[in-house]
Amino acid sequence: MAQYRLSEDDETTIRKAFLKRDLFPKILIVTEKLLTGFDAPILYCMYLDKPMRDHTLLQAIARVNRPHQDEGGVKKPAGFVLDFVGIFEKLEKALAFDSDTVASVIQNLDVLKERFATLMTAEAPPYLALCEGPIDDKAVERAIDTFADKELRERFYKFFTDTETLYEIISPDPFLRPHLDNYRKLSVLYQIVRNAFRQGPVLYEEIAKKTESLVREWTRAYTLSTSMPLVTIDEKTLEALRKADGSGPARVINLGKSLIHGVTEVGEQQPYLLPIGERAEAILELYDDRQTSTQEALKQLERLVTEYVQATREREQMGFDLNTFTIYWVLKQAGASEPEKVAPLIDAAVGRFPNYRYNADHLRHLKAELYKELLPVVGRDRMVELAEQILRLQRV
Repeated sequence: MAQYRLSEDDETTIRKAFLKRDLFPKILIVTEKLLTGFDAPILYCMYLDKPMRDHTLLQAIARVNRPHQDEGGVKKPAGFVLDFVGIFEKLEKALAFDSDTVASVIQNLDVLKERFATLMTAEAPPYLALCEGPIDDKAVERAIDTFADKELRERFYKFFTDTETLYEIISPDPFLRPHLDNYRKLSVLYQIVRNAFRQGPVLYEEIAKKTESLVREWTRAYTLSTSMPLVTIDEKTLEALRKADGSGPARVINLGKSLIHGVTEVGEQQPYLLPIGERAEAILELYDDRQTSTQEALKQLERLVTEYVQATREREQMGFDLNTFTIYWVLKQAGASEPEKVAPLIDAAVGRFPNYRYNADHLRHLKAELYKELLPVVGRDRMVELAEQILRLQRV
């Protein structure tokens, strides 16, 4: 057996490799070593076939009992101990510690299954009612309308997170079969709600690995969409808004996100639209915090759509280059008189001091020029504020 004996250096190499998900070995068989002081957050499962008790047992369990998420987004919600000896049948005898403390650290899988079943039968039905029928645009709109209430939405997030954690621990297990279809629906509903009420789409990495696989498989098989299609901001959208009847949370959310998306897509080429996206974000935040009503939020967003379309239309009509038009649009929105005459003068002034962002002398001279042009058209009270806004504008 001497040829199989490892040197201390070899053991060190193996221990370090064991901490990496993409390296071998994947399994270590140990007797006395590594039960204490071996920090391996990635370690998930321990097969226990040696009688232990008290501190030795607790230290062994601690090798796997750490939640962990690696750089690839793979989550480990808890550790798993497969007991071949029967230690956990009489845990109070095996561990000479307070029973409540032990119960908070170690739970039998049957207890977790019972908790999962309770969540799926007692708490899930109201959420599952939103998933009846096909998962289409109407289902997405229904979910958004329901979860416009932030408190209700937070309760659903907590419910799903608890359920997801249990699923990740229990799976794969035949026990889950009767619940799989409903759990898939809840996972898709979670994707819908998260997509609607956060900036940017929900990444698959935001759900745990086994749940992610389940959702990917289902959405691919049934070509499900977990978000409402964004609308293109143009003259047709403006006309449709004028003719539309009624309002609702889904309409507010979709219109706001469409504006933000539209501005993001063209922001670098059309910087005069950037404030529209910022204001749309602010409206959605106020709406989510119940500081503005559905009707008021919709009115404000419709005004932004009008401004967006009007800016695009005027850009084509004015014949200004992009920098001059951006200044013109800022002046017009600020209510300046004769913005079409002042904008070229201000653009020329900025052009004379191209290093104003880095050169204090250039900045001082440029501000003096801006104040001279702005004072007659906006007044002394608004002159400084508007000059600062112009200085922050992106130039191409």
